[in-house]
Amino acid sequence: MKRHPWVQVLLLSSIFMLTVIIGMFTFITGNPKYQISTVSASSEVIEAKETVKEDTEENAEKQTLSTVEVPSTFNGIRLFKENSADPAAPYSITYPNMAYEKLNKEISQYIETSKQQYFSSVKQTKNPNAKKNLHIQVKISSYKQIYYSIVFTKQITLGGKNIDETFNTLVFNGKTGERILPRILFNKDVQNLQKLSTYVRQKMLEPKGYKENINLAKWNKASYPYWDRYNRFAIENDSFVLYYNKAEFSNRIIGSPSVSIPLSFLNPILASEFQSKTKSATTILTPIQKKPIKRVALTFDDGPHKTITKQILNILDKYNAKATFFMVGERVGGNAAVVKDVAARGHEIGNHSWDHARLTKLSSKNAQSEITTTNNIIFKVTGQYPTVFRPPYGEKNKQLTDFAKVPVVLWTIDTLDWKYRDSSKLLPMIQKNIKNNDIILMHDIHQSTANGLENVLIYLKKQGYECVTVSEILASQK
Repeated sequence: MKRHPWVQVLLLSSIFMLTVIIGMFTFITGNPKYQISTVSASSEVIEAKETVKEDTEENAEKQTLSTVEVPSTFNGIRLFKENSADPAAPYSITYPNMAYEKLNKEISQYIETSKQQYFSSVKQTKNPNAKKNLHIQVKISSYKQIYYSIVFTKQITLGGKNIDETFNTLVFNGKTGERILPRILFNKDVQNLQKLSTYVRQKMLEPKGYKENINLAKWNKASYPYWDRYNRFAIENDSFVLYYNKAEFSNRIIGSPSVSIPLSFLNPILASEFQSKTKSATTILTPIQKKPIKRVALTFDDGPHKTITKQILNILDKYNAKATFFMVGERVGGNAAVVKDVAARGHEIGNHSWDHARLTKLSSKNAQSEITTTNNIIFKVTGQYPTVFRPPYGEKNKQLTDFAKVPVVLWTIDTLDWKYRDSSKLLPMIQKNIKNNDIILMHDIHQSTANGLENVLIYLKKQGYECVTVSEILASQK
């Protein structure tokens, strides 16, 4: 059918307008078919930028962090060294890797914990530009080609100072991966552990300079015969070696103390599989031939004093001297921390009445109350009752002796420190009268006594005297 020209024009115009309208609608409504090319291009640009950024960070990390394998002389143990050159927190760590996943996991946890400790210390430092470093070294030893000991030495340096030096050890059976703990090594026998503890306590005090600087209360606690106190050990060169962290017992100690004992010496208390083939003429069971020694008992009355007693305790520690403190009950509660410190450092606590009254002048009831009340306050603070009693002014009678129920102790040398209050007169009074098993009277409430005590201890040591508690003197005289 033939169309008129105006109809064709109208039809074409309608088609054109419709196309324009559809196009505009699609653009406005964000039809994905229209926009996909633009979005895709934008995404590709973003992804490209992120990839470049990630590559840059990864390359930077690769430049500061490296892990390489280093030679190992032990079969089944690979050694790796991880270094970080990051100036914010550089470190160098050497660690082993074995066929036993459980041991590897334990080592990984130790390394990770050490890192976090280091990073935390770095964050807390006030000077971010200060020199810093974490350094973990590894020493490996073998025994009977079966048992392996790994000793980690960790050092953290901040501002050019070594702020932390600690040890960690791991001993295991190379064939089974089983951890070797002290219980296994010493045949699961507590008596064996007690023998070891007694020996180790004395052994640590032998090196020159250690005995004077070790905090004996802390050392006695650390060396107590509990299995977990002996976990940090290794078997090296046929010896049992105990490691202790730097300044674990006293900040005055230089270096990190350790105790090394030949296995042949320990053979009688070792499980059979760990005993050395080397035989020793003397062992840990061999009786010790003690040289005759001279002893004296230093006693301090009328305390405790908040500051002076503490000074005296520190001086006694310095010279490894023990003493007996006869305390006045009414002063105990207000100085509980000092009283606890006296007991913790291994000194003896005695009863010296409640308020230093002349007990022989009091009624029976009041005299007994003075003693009982003092006993109770000392027990409340320390958990232990006094082991000796000294009546004020040295005045005693049968009634007091019966009330005390513990040894009643006076003295053999009175330094007269209470009278002169002169530190220079303390030593001459002792030098003039000293003999074996003397009991020396002093007072821990006078500053002059604290000031003169060190010269007394130096003199006693040179003369070969050991300073012990009153109860030890009494026991030797029975």
